[in-house]
Amino acid sequence: MSAAAVVINHNGGADLGVCLAALARQSVAVQVVLVDNASTDSSRRFLDHPPPGVVVVRLPENCGYAGGANAGLRACPQEAEAVGFFNPDCFPEADFFQVCLAVLREDPRVGGIAPRLLRPDRAVLDSCGQVLTPWVLMVRDRGYGDPAAGAFTEAAHVLAACGAGMVYRREALERVRLEGEVFPEEFFAFWEDLDLGWRVCNAGFSVRYEPRAVALHRRGATAAPGRGRLMFRRPPEVAARILLNRWATLARNLHPRDAWWRLPALLVWDAAMVLALALRKPQALRFLREAPGRLALALRQRRLLRRRPLGELVP
Repeated sequence: MSAAAVVINHNGGADLGVCLAALARQSVAVQVVLVDNASTDSSRRFLDHPPPGVVVVRLPENCGYAGGANAGLRACPQEAEAVGFFNPDCFPEADFFQVCLAVLREDPRVGGIAPRLLRPDRAVLDSCGQVLTPWVLMVRDRGYGDPAAGAFTEAAHVLAACGAGMVYRREALERVRLEGEVFPEEFFAFWEDLDLGWRVCNAGFSVRYEPRAVALHRRGATAAPGRGRLMFRRPPEVAARILLNRWATLARNLHPRDAWWRLPALLVWDAAMVLALALRKPQALRFLREAPGRLALALRQRRLLRRRPLGELVP
């Protein structure tokens, strides 16, 4: 199989160089596409003088992770049968793509690979694939913040891969396009990785956590320092978008069998999240006015997609 890697950059600073160097060291050939979301920092030097073989896509404005990933996918070679997507603060080990391609070759039912993401000290886990919490369906990165030694050492089915570093079969991506795009660009950033994995699973593929595919990730690089939920440490517009994207993801993908008995808990939980956001970041409320339009779009797209109960997707 042939592979491509899309790096979505916006003011990635020194991290971008480390990421590109890690991709250049892969033990199999990987075509790298660098998408720049109108950066203004030192990472711009890689646009004018990219490493050998790196294709540069310059966007005139910041289109977020979703818009950048779509632009990068369009620039990938048509023959690339697997495509990885990376934040600039994610650094895959040298055999990362070799492992992912081997898994995809061995099992055509696998549509995506969730790698083992470690914090830079290698002692702490960052993500071993994404699942949803049982009652209120919040995204949970398996192993997040836990000691890495001896944990999550076996391959497993998950619902999605963390967007900081993930690999998908090109066929699966093509199968789940919505109105021409793989990533819903109205998401901008956050929840787009869970939404993609869920759509891929609903389409009949699986997403597999593969512990042999390892990358380092500096999570929270764009959040303000502090403790507590990352959502409340981000700018008001970003915090509101996290809620909007969550609601759109659930409206588009949730099977009725999983929805009806959770509905009371979901309503209480999300009302509490809106209240907490109003108290901590009242400026975010004006962005939540987009909710009716976003939900209407998601419900219209829902008719284009197949849905399966969560118990069938993540045994």
